[in-house]
Amino acid sequence: MPAAGSLGPDLWQGSEVSRLMGLLPRLPAPVTVPGLRDLQLRVLTTQAASAGATEGLDPLQPLRADKLHQMGFNEAALTLSQSGVVSMATDPLEVVSHALQANDNATACQQVDQVLAGNQALDPFFRRAIIYCQIVRGQNDAASLGLGLLRESGSDERLTKDFIALAALANSETKRMPKSVVEPDQINLALMRIVGMKLPGAEASAVAVPTGPGGVLTIARDAARPLPERAAAAEQAFRYGLLPASELGQLYLQIPAGNADPVTAIGLADTLELRAQLYQAAERVSQPAMRARAIDAALKKARQRGDYLNQAELYGRFADGIAPGHELAWFAPEAARLMFLAGKADRGGYWLNTVAANPGVFARPGEREGVELLGRIAGLGGQGDPVADWRQASGTTNARIDLFYALLSGVGAPVASTVAGSFPADPVVAPGSASAEIAAAAAGKRRGEALVLALAAIGGDQAIAADPAALATALRSLAAIGHAAEARRIAAEIAVLAGL
Repeated sequence: MPAAGSLGPDLWQGSEVSRLMGLLPRLPAPVTVPGLRDLQLRVLTTQAASAGATEGLDPLQPLRADKLHQMGFNEAALTLSQSGVVSMATDPLEVVSHALQANDNATACQQVDQVLAGNQALDPFFRRAIIYCQIVRGQNDAASLGLGLLRESGSDERLTKDFIALAALANSETKRMPKSVVEPDQINLALMRIVGMKLPGAEASAVAVPTGPGGVLTIARDAARPLPERAAAAEQAFRYGLLPASELGQLYLQIPAGNADPVTAIGLADTLELRAQLYQAAERVSQPAMRARAIDAALKKARQRGDYLNQAELYGRFADGIAPGHELAWFAPEAARLMFLAGKADRGGYWLNTVAANPGVFARPGEREGVELLGRIAGLGGQGDPVADWRQASGTTNARIDLFYALLSGVGAPVASTVAGSFPADPVVAPGSASAEIAAAAAGKRRGEALVLALAAIGGDQAIAADPAALATALRSLAAIGHAAEARRIAAEIAVLAGL
């Protein structure tokens, strides 16, 4: 689902439309880094007109819709691309038909609600449309009542008879599939899609399963498909931000339980069944130590396959329910990392405090200093140079040292570097650079332009390869235009991607 939170109707104020039309295609897609994805989604879905909008049409609209489609948000893209045409339609029947043809139930049923609220006499089309909307909204009893009244009307019209047969099947009143449907209108075509009936001619090709990232969402929500196929697709849809954690969790819970032991799971093959069993253990056990074992095993497997950030979102709520304690010292590094990613810096610091006298729980050299560096990026207080501390403790020659300094600088926590040649705490912004463009847009209060420039410069899933100066400027500019919390979340996620 699209991220909540409109950025305001003045999002594009102050920017030339030609400039924005050149910038929007530069946004990365798809994006699986949660903080970057959610902010980009808000930019693209905010209802805001550009300076080039005339008579309800905006030249940015198709560019925004195309980028949403590339990200996998097909429904949002379709709604956006159709909104200009729908908004100009004056006939409610035309609006509903057009929306149903585009497989946009939300717009169609919203228009039906408006007609119903008008207390006007309903023609046969809207009497059927009301029942259709009740079916797609799961209002089965109301739909049954409406179908009963429609049957009692005794209509001999074939369109109505076909509708009754299709609606009864879609509403689970019968299992009998109609042998044929004669000249269906858009309502009956929509019902044919719901019940899985073959569509005629061009209509069949118009409703093919969407390609690209959005296609996995269709598979995940198709109850007719095998459960393992749906769950595997749901994992992908969750990575793209198309599916909430609760839906993925429900599919995991339906997979038959096995006997996977979280203690030994790290040595087992990383299968769908194992991932489901670890989730079931985290969901169902009540003992904190057992739940912590499941979380720890699931996130170790996630790190191995490069899916840590999304799994951190999935398991974060379980970890948040576990109280820090010395008896769980072995879990402290992972728990602190989860809390820092969730924006709960103090709670993450509390987990670190539980192992202050027991550094042996950290598995590798420099891990403790790495988690402490992550805490500083996430907002935890501290002194000294955490990057230098981590570098010395880990013995690394990590080329990403400048990246970590850029993240600290970007969230307003610059330090006096003790590492020769490292990223300066207050980098010089070269004229004409990406940094200069971002800073200028932010200083000029051109919020939409600054957001697009910042997101493009960070680079989505390639964020760890971003130019450090541009990265620091992008994060500082996000904070300057009112998105400090988002900037800190993004910085913490990039730090974890880079190995902390």
